[in-house]
Amino acid sequence: MTIIVHHLENSRSQRILWMLEEMELPYEVKRYQRNPKTMLAPPELKAVHPLGKSPLLEDGETVLAETGAIVEYLVEKGDGALGPPPHRQAILRYRSSSIMPRDR
Repeated sequence: MTIIVHHLENSRSQRILWMLEEMELPYEVKRYQRNPKTMLAPPELKAVHPLGKSPLLEDGETVLAETGAIVEYLVEKGDGALGPPPHRQAILRYRSSSIMPRDR
């Protein structure tokens, strides 16, 4: 399944495109133009998500808004490619090399 990035010109969605490229995840881009007078997003974005803002990420039935939430989602999807690995002990080792398992 291909990820869809709803990209609004001059928006934070550029960060999401960079991240997808770095992770080598397949994606497609749907581009939107701002209203030249108001600089607001077009109403078509509200059809995808009620906030009507960009970036929006669509992955199957999942639709996410807000850059931070999208980044966290992609880090988890990337299985540690650009962030901590998916398992708790591995996350702790990633965050601090001083955490070592105890010998019992």
